[in-house]
Amino acid sequence: MTVPNLGNTDLMEIHAVVSPAGILVELELHRERYIETLGDVKKICEARTERYIEALREWKQKEIDGDLTDAEKRAKPEEPEMPRDRTKTYDKFIALYKATQVETVYLSEQHFAEFFLDEWDFIRAHIIHLRSLRAGGSAMFLNEDLSAMAADALSLYSS
Repeated sequence: MTVPNLGNTDLMEIHAVVSPAGILVELELHRERYIETLGDVKKICEARTERYIEALREWKQKEIDGDLTDAEKRAKPEEPEMPRDRTKTYDKFIALYKATQVETVYLSEQHFAEFFLDEWDFIRAHIIHLRSLRAGGSAMFLNEDLSAMAADALSLYSS
């Protein structure tokens, strides 16, 4: 058997030989899970924003009335941020592998981890964000229902 020429590679790096169809199956599954959990994050962020607006309104009124303590002045409510939607990252690779006309593809260890195991930097950040939402608390403008929603979304990544 002839070893395929992989170009200038590190001899210690492992390469996987896979089919584009296999990559597509995995990428599409991971994309759907991400979209589902991102939808939950969006719902949580909308609720957090509503609660933030109420908290800011109360803080501003206390400021106008001169009723803010020094501690309350430093504890001005902070607007929650919605994480960036990274769906297009999946879309780009799905389109690439749909257009691929070869039968096999050589993936580096890193690309194998991303495509097959969904181990992207943005997914790690997404999971960290879900964990912080699950922890919740009044400082994040979350109640138990929203924390539970984050926990449910997070559970999709624990398998």
